[in-house]
Amino acid sequence: MLTNYLKIAFRNLWKAPATTAIHLLGLTVGLTTCLLILMVVRYEWGFDRFHAQGERIYRVNLIQTTGSEVEKSAVTPYPLGAALRNDFPEWPTVASIHAEENSSVVVSPEKIFPEKRVLFAEPQLFDLFSFGMKEGDARAILSRPNQAILSESAARKYFGSQSPLGKTLRIGSETVVQVGGIMPDMPAQSHLSAPVIVSYKTLKKYFGFPLDQWGMRSAGSVYVLLPKGASPEAYTARLGRIDDKYYDNRDRSATREFLLQPLNDIHFNPTFNGGGFVPSLAPTYLWVFLAVGGFVLLIACVNFVNLSTARATTRAREVGVRKCIGATGSQLVAQFLSEALWLTAFSSVLALALTYSLLPAVNSFLQKEIPFRWDEALAFLTLLSVLTTLAAGLYPALFMARLRPIMALKAARGPQGQGMLRQSLVVFQFGVSLVLAVGVMVIYQQMKLFREKDLGFRRDAILTINTPSAGQKADVLRQALGRIAGVEDVSFALGAPTAANNFTTGMIADPANRDRRVTVNVKLADAHYLSTYGLKLVAGRFFTDADTLAISGRLPREQRRYVYVVSEKTTRALGCTRPEQALGRTIEIGLNDIRAEIVGVVRDFHTSSLHEELMPMVMMNYSGLYQSVGLKLRTGNYPATLAAIEEVWKRHNPNTLYEAEFLDKALQKLYDEEIRQFTLLRVFAGLALVICCLGLWGLATFTIEQRTKEIGVRKVLGASVASIVALLCKDFLKLVLVALVLASPLAYYLMDRWLAEFAYKIDVPWWAFGLAGALAVTVAFLTVSFQSVKAALMNPVKSLRTE
Repeated sequence: MLTNYLKIAFRNLWKAPATTAIHLLGLTVGLTTCLLILMVVRYEWGFDRFHAQGERIYRVNLIQTTGSEVEKSAVTPYPLGAALRNDFPEWPTVASIHAEENSSVVVSPEKIFPEKRVLFAEPQLFDLFSFGMKEGDARAILSRPNQAILSESAARKYFGSQSPLGKTLRIGSETVVQVGGIMPDMPAQSHLSAPVIVSYKTLKKYFGFPLDQWGMRSAGSVYVLLPKGASPEAYTARLGRIDDKYYDNRDRSATREFLLQPLNDIHFNPTFNGGGFVPSLAPTYLWVFLAVGGFVLLIACVNFVNLSTARATTRAREVGVRKCIGATGSQLVAQFLSEALWLTAFSSVLALALTYSLLPAVNSFLQKEIPFRWDEALAFLTLLSVLTTLAAGLYPALFMARLRPIMALKAARGPQGQGMLRQSLVVFQFGVSLVLAVGVMVIYQQMKLFREKDLGFRRDAILTINTPSAGQKADVLRQALGRIAGVEDVSFALGAPTAANNFTTGMIADPANRDRRVTVNVKLADAHYLSTYGLKLVAGRFFTDADTLAISGRLPREQRRYVYVVSEKTTRALGCTRPEQALGRTIEIGLNDIRAEIVGVVRDFHTSSLHEELMPMVMMNYSGLYQSVGLKLRTGNYPATLAAIEEVWKRHNPNTLYEAEFLDKALQKLYDEEIRQFTLLRVFAGLALVICCLGLWGLATFTIEQRTKEIGVRKVLGASVASIVALLCKDFLKLVLVALVLASPLAYYLMDRWLAEFAYKIDVPWWAFGLAGALAVTVAFLTVSFQSVKAALMNPVKSLRTE
């Protein structure tokens, strides 16, 4: 019986090739989209879930409140780990880490590798996490300074087929470490995944400043293992006493709260900035992806329902004959469901092949390492196929099985109300497409704001080069680079004005009142920073070469004289109504508790992405932590200039990695996530609109076939081609307009919620709804009018013979 159902179903599908092609294309696109999205969601959901003790592992986070400003961060002070071991002796394990990004590994002068992830860790790390070892004792290795563990892939990359054990390599510019062990490659689904782990005792030498200051935070975090059966809430009160105990009561204007975050929550909670190498992902994004994929598949199912019910009259006689010879309702339902099963099965095979082919491109685009697992793919596809068969085939099967035999044999139209159902489904299809189209336009405008907003500094024709340490070579290198014809100015600094390597600390505004402290962003820069990056000086002066000499490492610490340049927002935090009032005031910041005079004020500029509000900012000349060189280039022959810069750099830094990037490109990377969202939404919106048009084309074709005689009569009575086209198109265009009216409030709500994540954002533009509606109407009109014009041009004599 089943074989007979499938055989007849195949014959019926073969007799309507155009409709079958529409079904196949729509279902294949929908299934492929859903399958890819399910694989992405499954990958993300697996983050940090492979650790044996994962349910007991927590990260210690910090919430710091200064006035009205609240900072939530996974980056904590470096002395915190030792303090927790002292205050919570019942905790089995406490491990401190430092996540260093964009470093370099030097094996030899000929082998210099960029390394985006280097993890400095205490030996307790391997007691917490299930990383494992291939060779060596991790705890013993990480207990000693200047020791490192390499992953298997890193060992092959650095040393080839040779054993790396006992060999030395250099991290950054000066830190030489010995390879003591080899570990398996960390799973990509770990937010701490790194190919190199260096002992935590090496960090002080690598970093170049003390790690015992509670006011200093950069990229350090602490992880703990709670006792079995212990609840994190049981430690809330004791964690609250860390502020009073270790901050020495010097800062009462800021309050700090330390809290425990479950390991499984880290990847899905972007509330706490920093910590690890993989940025957190809001669960909302995953739900949005699932919803969009489901809607794309649902739109394809809607096409099936619409076309199947529309063609019911052409198969009415078939149903009538079957019922007259004894076919039951369940047999008819099984027959029509078998057609849906045929289509879904064939679409599933195509979807599986497409998913396998597209996954590498998806990984490249999303910067993921999602594996193609056949068991998961087949399980997902089986589930989707069953749901699709039921969603697409059940209603048409029930609808046609209910046709009365006598009316069916007369080719009647069957139960009333199907036209309203089809119209509602078309409205639903275009409503989803319009929401996606509005989303594309809003995200595009927000991306335009990112590109065009005045950030307070120059970003065109600025080349930045990472340098592990400028040291005493800065002046020599500046002169050598300055002699290149295409270089206008050279500046050494911790980073560009907007850069990822910022750090924050507390500022004591009044030395006589140490209880009042303001959280500030610290920018370390030389005397050429102002002219190189085009900052605007609004009061006083900027750093000079004399200021650089006054802090020279050759001078005893007590003889060094620092000065500060601050931003306008900092002067307002100091209570000044005009920038000039801040000049001459003495402030102290948490970086080595340096007290110095304010000599200048610059116009506010953005030190981080537009996701965040401007912070008060303090600039100081501190050459010991310079990690970047900025070159202001003259417009002209860029290739020759860049080649000359690289040649000079390698001549003066023969054993360091040369990494150069234009500032505008680096700024664009701050919005990679939004760029990916924009691209994905464009793809989804395009797919949804294409599937809608396929269904509309099929529905219009069938509707016009049913009205062929009417068209012939109208032409005989003198109707023009234009009037007939308008008559046939208006019903479909009205549905698109209804979809626009219904979809607009939902689109506005969703995009307003999305924009709420940005400190600097556009308003949802009213014209986006009009443009999306115009696009949908135009596409729908072109889709329907093609068939309408063809019908209107038909010979009326031929039309009148159709019945």
